[in-house]
Amino acid sequence: MKKIYFTLISIIILSTSVFSQMKYKPFELNINSPDKEDVYKRYMEGKTYIGFNGGISLPFSDYGTNINVGLGLGLQAKYFINDHFVFGASFNYYRSGFKDNYLKYLNDTLFYSVALEASDSTKGDLKVLSTNGSSTLYPFTLNLEYYFNPKERFKFFTGLGLGFYVVNHSVEVTTNYEKPQLFREAESNYGSKIDSYFGVSPYVGFMLDFNELMSMDFDVKYNQMFSSPASSSLSVNLGLIFNLAYKY
Repeated sequence: MKKIYFTLISIIILSTSVFSQMKYKPFELNINSPDKEDVYKRYMEGKTYIGFNGGISLPFSDYGTNINVGLGLGLQAKYFINDHFVFGASFNYYRSGFKDNYLKYLNDTLFYSVALEASDSTKGDLKVLSTNGSSTLYPFTLNLEYYFNPKERFKFFTGLGLGFYVVNHSVEVTTNYEKPQLFREAESNYGSKIDSYFGVSPYVGFMLDFNELMSMDFDVKYNQMFSSPASSSLSVNLGLIFNLAYKY
């Protein structure tokens, strides 16, 4: 009788163990878990992000006198030094067209006068047929950011960038025959040119985690270039960044 009881008890214990193992699933953390503290310690402490963005640039002060709103793309990298402070770098490209009144001034006044002076007597009057152009802004900055709530999916931050700004003005002038040297010199002096300046960019933004691997990044930056005359712009950027420390 004892053997029967022992056998039945053994069967019950074994069945319970097998059933428990069938129901068991490994505990996996994700950003929707109740214990967000453990989630962000596992996936995000000391994390490194790289990503890309698209945005617009609104030129101000003297820089914006003759330039329209620009569109562009960019790359960025972020490294979380600790829970709140992030060191990073960013590179952007914004291309803007010249305003119509500025192109009209170049075409009908400036280059028109130069063309009259540079005309070749053997070829007749040099005429300006059209003038087109654009301005491209290249900001490259090293950044320091502070995150107010780093262990939430929706994180607000503020930052400061220091770096160099390259401005490339490109002007294309079409004439009725090959441009003489005098005209080319004027075109070089008053048309196409590349300038570089040191500058700063205070900014604010937020980061929204979609999952442990991918997040959305948004920022609004005020770019102040130390130039004469004064040059500045406001850029608005939206992009995706990817966590290189993500553990599959």
